[in-house]
Amino acid sequence: MESKVAEPLVSIVLPTYNGRRYLRKSIDSCLSQSYKNIEIIAVNDGSTDDTLEILKSYKDNRVKILDIPNGGLPNALNVGFRAASGRYLTWTSDDNYYLPNAINEMVEYLNNNPNKPLVYAIYNNIDENDKIIGQSKYELACFLYRKEIADITGEYRIEFKLVEDVDFFLRLRHAGGVFGTIKKVLYHYRIHGGSLSSRKICERQLISLKMHYDLISRGIKKGSLEDLFFDRLRITALYRDMSTMNEIVTFANKHELPFAIKLQNKSRFLNTKIGWFVNRVYIFVYYRIKKLVPQRSSLLE
Repeated sequence: MESKVAEPLVSIVLPTYNGRRYLRKSIDSCLSQSYKNIEIIAVNDGSTDDTLEILKSYKDNRVKILDIPNGGLPNALNVGFRAASGRYLTWTSDDNYYLPNAINEMVEYLNNNPNKPLVYAIYNNIDENDKIIGQSKYELACFLYRKEIADITGEYRIEFKLVEDVDFFLRLRHAGGVFGTIKKVLYHYRIHGGSLSSRKICERQLISLKMHYDLISRGIKKGSLEDLFFDRLRITALYRDMSTMNEIVTFANKHELPFAIKLQNKSRFLNTKIGWFVNRVYIFVYYRIKKLVPQRSSLLE
């Protein structure tokens, strides 16, 4: 009698910080997967609410709890994946959730496509009350990737907090090749009512710039450094964050980039009233046009 091949173990890392509101729904969606050979590594990142108590209430031996001091998302992810035993890996947030067949569909895809390092699926955007408010086809939120490629890629880089996922996936694509896709909705991604503060948006632009500079300089990602710096400068100028604008110019000067003087002059212009207005019109028109043309994420090209 032919022996049945064991299904590969899937490790789902779930980092959480004060995530009590939606945490049960997120964990329950993992435990109710039609694909049963999973482990859930819940990393409590120094929560001050009753998140840890909620985690401990689960008696399913597939749920493993790691309680660590608060260190931010990339650190929590690294701690979780170091403890992972699976051949296939993924992570989810404490406010999002899988549809019941999500893991099974992605495991089947990777089993049948050994040349693909990662597979991702379409997901619905939902509001705070679980109402569907949109859909995303070209971003990575529901995904599964191979451990052997992740080992080559390396860990999530703490210095690129706020864009640690983009950095990781760009490096993983460089190590393993083009990603696969499943054209089905397998996940719900929650959009919260509160938006990022302007300061946090500008901080993210600066970190993103440094991350992309690193990857482009090392040949891991293709792209124009000049376009990158001017794009980040324009977005930061929109929020009138002169401090971050100066940091962008200083970074260009420090690395002796050939367009540094032009960037500095552009920064001065954008800091004037007319410059800010022209920039606002430019960004409005640019993103309106971008909305009309279907865009693929640079992660997927």
